[in-house]
Amino acid sequence: MNEILCFGDSNVYGYIPKKGTRYPSNVRWSGILKEYFKDKFQIIEAGCNNRVTFDNKINIEQSSIACLEKYLNPNLCSIIFSLGINDLQKIYNLSETDLYLNLDKLIKLTQKKFPKINILIVSPPKLKYSILKGNFSILFDVKSIEMSYIIGKIYKKCAKNNGCDFINLDDFIETSNEDGLHFDISTHKKIFEIIKEYIENLN
Repeated sequence: MNEILCFGDSNVYGYIPKKGTRYPSNVRWSGILKEYFKDKFQIIEAGCNNRVTFDNKINIEQSSIACLEKYLNPNLCSIIFSLGINDLQKIYNLSETDLYLNLDKLIKLTQKKFPKINILIVSPPKLKYSILKGNFSILFDVKSIEMSYIIGKIYKKCAKNNGCDFINLDDFIETSNEDGLHFDISTHKKIFEIIKEYIENLN
């Protein structure tokens, strides 16, 4: 059976706002996809809290460049990259060019091994200012929020230049008011519907 890899951060993992625990499989969007397409595709859920597009040299699972290769195999027909928001953490202080090049490197790493694989880039929705009032204020600042308003444009350009498909979640959903970063249950359901339609239209 062909496989589809959902590779991303805490919003693929299913992090519950405020609580910090994980939504069950039938609530998080990648888990719902897994059940929905169980007779057609094997959906691989590969979400990790605090994952970035680059190699942060702190944690292998949080470093896309370091850990992606173990998920790549000949059975994959498509990869869904849902990343980017953690790249905006103030400790990294990344520029627009950095954001582009980090995603570009991740895409090229994948295409070098599997040149014909279908890749979908899913850009995150904007951070909300409520993030500055909660626990995640230690990681994100006003610049992080400002960069979240333009990361979709950067990722769209990178996807186009590398022949990848692109969906900007900011066109459809918002982050939770509770922490300004993660998704509530209804939002996971909306993302499932968006990605389901995309998968159904794959050639």
